[in-house]
Order: sequence, then C-alpha cells, then structure tokens
Amino acid sequence: MAEVWGVHGVPMALQQDGWWLGDDPAPPRTAVRPPRRGAALVVLVLLADVLFWGHGVGLSLVLFATAVYAASLSGRPRGAATALLTLGALPVLDYVQPLSVAFLFGGLVTAITLNRPEPVPDLLRATWRLARRIPLGGLADAIVALRRLRLDLNATNPLRQIARAWAFPLGGTLILTALLVQANPILDGWLADLPLAPGHWTGRALFWTGTALALWPLVTFAPNAPTATHWTMSLPHTGLNATSVSHALVAFNAVLGLQTLLDLRYLWSGAQLPPGMTLAEYAHRGAYPLLATALLAGAFAVATRPWLAEGRALKPLLILWLAQNILLTLSALYRLDLYVQTFGLTYLRVHALIWMALVAAGLALTLAQIALNRSNPWLLIRCTALGLATLYAAAFINFADLITRTNVAMGKVDPLYLCDLGPTAAASTPAIARWVTTGDDILGRDCLMTPPAPQNWRNWGFRNWLVLRNLTQQEAPQ
Repeated sequence: MAEVWGVHGVPMALQQDGWWLGDDPAPPRTAVRPPRRGAALVVLVLLADVLFWGHGVGLSLVLFATAVYAASLSGRPRGAATALLTLGALPVLDYVQPLSVAFLFGGLVTAITLNRPEPVPDLLRATWRLARRIPLGGLADAIVALRRLRLDLNATNPLRQIARAWAFPLGGTLILTALLVQANPILDGWLADLPLAPGHWTGRALFWTGTALALWPLVTFAPNAPTATHWTMSLPHTGLNATSVSHALVAFNAVLGLQTLLDLRYLWSGAQLPPGMTLAEYAHRGAYPLLATALLAGAFAVATRPWLAEGRALKPLLILWLAQNILLTLSALYRLDLYVQTFGLTYLRVHALIWMALVAAGLALTLAQIALNRSNPWLLIRCTALGLATLYAAAFINFADLITRTNVAMGKVDPLYLCDLGPTAAASTPAIARWVTTGDDILGRDCLMTPPAPQNWRNWGFRNWLVLRNLTQQEAPQ
C-alpha cells in the first residue's frame, strides 16, 4: 500500500491567500451573473404598453414577439429557432387573424424551447410544457412568491419591522383620504384631474399586470430539460378479430361498390337522373355524408392493421376499401363543385373543399402506410405535417377576395353576403370597388365591406395595404 505523504501545519495566512493554487484559475468575482429576468419583464411590459394600449394590432405583434424571443435568450440564438420564429411571424405580417396569431404563438414558444443551451430530447413535450404554463404559470409563481414573503415577514426580518411601522399609517391615511374626497367635491375634482387618478390608470394597471403574468413563463423558462421519453402510439382495444375484420371488409366493400357505381353513372358520366331530382340536389345531399364516411373509413383502416397478417385476403380487401373511399372523397369534391357552380361560393364551402382534399390525401397516406408496412406514428407524423402545411398556406390566402371574385365571375352576387365578407374583399373587382368607394348603401344598412383603415404603423398588414393600393389604382383616372 502506498504511503500518503503530506505537510501538516500550513499557516492560516497561506490558506486564506492561496486561492490561486486551486483548480479554477479565475477569481470568483469574475463569474458572469445570469441576466436579470425581472428587468427584462419590466421592459417588455412597457413595450407592450407602447405597442398595444389604445392601438390595433398588426406589425406590432411581430415586433413584440421578437422582443420576447430576445429577452428569453441566455446566449447566442440558434439559427433553426430564429428561422422557426420568422416562419411563424410571416402570416401575421400578411394579415392578423386567429390562424396567423396561432402560428406566431406556436413559432415563438417552439423557438424559445429550441433555443435552450442544452439539447432538447423531446421538443414536442418540452414545447407543450412551456405553452401550458403561459395562461396561469405567472399567477402560480406570484402566489408562491407571496407565500414566501409572508414567511419572511413572520420571521426575524427587516421587512417585518417596516410592515409593522407603516401598514397602519398608510392604510388609515388611504381610508381618511377616501372619506374626505367623498365629502368634498373640490378634492374630488383635483383627484380626477391627476394623471394617476383611478379613472386613468386602473385599466392600464390591469393591462400591465395581465401582460406581466402572461410573459413571466416565457422570460423565466427553466433551463432543465424534461427527461427523454420514448413516445409510442397504442390503439385502444376494439374487440375486433381477424374473422370479424374479414367479414366487415367484404360487406363494406360491397356497399361502397354500389355507391361507386351510382356515382360513375349519374355523376361522372352525366346520365339522366330520376324524375324530380336535380343534379344540384344530388350533389348537395351526398357531399358531406360521403366525407363522414371517408373519415370513418380511415379510422377503421388504422384499427384493423393488427389483424392483416392473419389472413391472406385481408390486406387486398383493405387496400380495395381505401381505394374506394379515395374515389368516394373525389366524388364528394366534384359534388360540392357542382353545387358551388349553381349557388355560388361561401366560406363554409371553401372550408369543405379544403377539408375534403385533406381527407383524400390522408386516405392516400393510409394506403401507403399499409402497402409499405409502416407504423402508426409514421402515419400520424405525416398527416400532422400535411395538416399544418395546409393551414399555413391558408393563412396567406385572402378567402374574402377569392369568394367575391368567384361569385362575381359566375354572376352569383348576393349583396347581403358580400357585405359581411369584411374589408379585405373591398377591392376584388372594379364593380365592387366602385360600390365601396361611392358608398352606395343598397342594402339599407351598414356594410362591413369598407376599405381598411389602419391607424398607424402598429397595425400595418400586407393584405390591407394591398387592398388600399388596388383601390387607389382603380380610382386613378385611366
């Protein structure tokens, strides 16, 4: 055994002055302190007051989100996080609506999560952990802080002495002042004219408080990442077996085959319908029920995957089932298109067209999943990406302008409906633009289709700017 050798009796002065003999060559006073989140929160609240109090939203939302992102940084920002925030901000720059604000919020929260100093093992879980704290996380932390303050006041602490010395005098002074103001109208008039009078600052103080509570989780996001977990997707027990799945696929394909044959005859080939039925009625009655059938078909296809290996005919029957449902969804799309040509385009019909196309694409992905023997998470990830990409693209489309142009081109102009489309439809066509510009009230009521009226740069938006530019060009003499 090796003998341990040491020198005993080191002088105390050398022990205290020999810090330079340690492993850490840097003196303790040079350590970098973390940024003061409280100061950042105060700056953000003041910025929110300048951008939003008494003003509409637009470009101000993007500027504020960028400031929040900068305040949450604890080092050099990552390029992927900054790019994600930029993608989320673009829809708001185009037009402020619930969908674009949702993309901005999602991009901001995900960028803050992704920009943490340590790797994030599960980005989706960590983002959700941060997002769910935003509504009430600041309030919960404030309650905890008040409880700690109460404990400090109950202990031997200078704050306790200050509170005991000033609590009664200040409270009594406020009560006495309130009574005198109620009794003396002159004092009441003086107080009402002060900039910090209750009528002036109560609402603003509530705005500051709410903003601070909402921003606190974003500014003080804890750096400790949640433990890595392996996410799996399991289906609930459905009570199916290979025999029931086989019988169901045979019966379902037979019933759906009858509907497919009828569509091929009356819808696609243009055969004459039975007496008393119009093509518009045939198209309208089948559009939405067939869409629900396709959705149920996709759920059934996912639920029956565990039994596909127990029978040779199950996989071909399921592929036939999905193929028929894809054709059924395309028939529903065509039905809705025929109905639009007869009665015009509306927001509900636009949404239905997009949803039907998404369902058809989702069924095609399910068909590919079965043919390639992929897992259910493989399908879920791609369907989610397809849905998010569709919503993101829809955030840049001026549907009010699209509806107006389509209906005017088809001669299906309904002034009552067009009036409710809002300012972004004001410059769709020269006829509509002249109607809006001249202020003709052909409906006998206020019309929402008026040109956008931005107050200042805070609520600037590209779509509103484009509408105003088109109106200006149409008003200019040719």
